[in-house]
Amino acid sequence: MKIRLAYTKKGEARYIAHLDLTRMLDRALRRAQIEVAFSEGFNPHPKIAFGPPLPVGVEGEQEYVDIEVKENKEQEKDAIREEAGEATEAGACDIGNIVERLQSQLPEGIKIIGAGIAVKGSKALMAVINLARYRTEAPLLRPVEAEELRKACRNWLNRDEATGIRYQQGKKIERNIRPFVKTITLISEEGVISADAQNYHVQLRLDIITGNVGSVRPVEILESLKNMEGLPVDISGVTTTREGLFIEQSDGMLRNPLEVIATI
Repeated sequence: MKIRLAYTKKGEARYIAHLDLTRMLDRALRRAQIEVAFSEGFNPHPKIAFGPPLPVGVEGEQEYVDIEVKENKEQEKDAIREEAGEATEAGACDIGNIVERLQSQLPEGIKIIGAGIAVKGSKALMAVINLARYRTEAPLLRPVEAEELRKACRNWLNRDEATGIRYQQGKKIERNIRPFVKTITLISEEGVISADAQNYHVQLRLDIITGNVGSVRPVEILESLKNMEGLPVDISGVTTTREGLFIEQSDGMLRNPLEVIATI
């Protein structure tokens, strides 16, 4: 049985790196005595599959993970009845018990906020999630009118190419990040007319294409806006939250991975 969990990653938990998060969840499942299925082959590993990883230091309000747990005989009978179209509530009871036991072993900041049972053969999270929504808050280096902020975002989005800089293994890598950015929205104009810019900030919402095609970090977008459009933000003071991960459909509708769990 493959279960899909939605969870938060807040507070001190935002500093847990993705690899450490995987190990932490594996240990929590073992402590909770939840038997996880393992892959076959020379180097078997637990069947735990996360959605797009969060950058270290970024909070997540609705993250996702798939866990394949071993079914007992009663669960197997329920699965057969479900396939035959017969009603059963055992699955819901089982997953509720799993969530309760697992939550008791998770650290503060990791909270399960939703759960569902995925149909057999459903695609992995990384294969279906294609959009991430972030909220960033950045201090302003000087007073700025809202229209100047909006204009900087419009001009950047109107570019065919926008340079982003990332450092990997001590090397500076420049690339075109414009294709990964769907929208930039100004969601806060508080304090932009104040003479004391150090006490004020701007909030932006960023819709970013993600998944197997690659992605871009919100701070890279802000740095590009600063370098290319003169957006006066203090990069060192930026805080970021990922509000959610979505499946953008062909008609533009956004659905979360729990909403489509019975159809993917």
